[in-house]
Amino acid sequence: MSAVERCDAAYKQRVLEECYRALEAAGFTRYRKENVDWPLRNDFHCWVGLNHALKQEYVEVNPFVGVHAVPIMKLCTALEGRKYNRSIATYAVHMGELAPNEKMFRFTRQTNLEAEAARLAHLYVSIGLPYGESIASYQHLLPLLQERVPVLGGYPERVAACLYLMGRKDEARAFVEDFLKDHRGYFECFAMPFLKLLTH
Repeated sequence: MSAVERCDAAYKQRVLEECYRALEAAGFTRYRKENVDWPLRNDFHCWVGLNHALKQEYVEVNPFVGVHAVPIMKLCTALEGRKYNRSIATYAVHMGELAPNEKMFRFTRQTNLEAEAARLAHLYVSIGLPYGESIASYQHLLPLLQERVPVLGGYPERVAACLYLMGRKDEARAFVEDFLKDHRGYFECFAMPFLKLLTH
């Protein structure tokens, strides 16, 4: 491979910039240099995540889509004493699960960046956005979060917050108390302030 064809960090930044520009042109809100989303309803946003990897031959972009539920994430971060971050998904899946026949996004030096970024943006508008809209409620989100509780990663906290925000406080308390028994080291910094919140 010649030096001209080799991909580097600067080329990766060009690829990402083109992708975010295409998403913004398609209607997504660009709220940071490398973050876009689409506000839906009731403080839910369609969340976009572009994971990327730099290889010598190409830059690979792995698209993820889901939702960011502002009330859930704000409650979790407030109870844990962390700063709220709009760029973290409440729940997301790889776009390949929704569009398994879609060609991968691999940008070589020969790739037409504008055309390929436009294909990515079209995928988000045509498939990603409807998916985000379909799970943009506590009722639809709760079972998805519950499925991921065993992997930890913030999902137990989101389940508890979701139940609380749905007004199902007794279920929230029972879940947190039960989960705390076996996962104290992981869960205590959230569980204790959460249980205290339930007493008010």
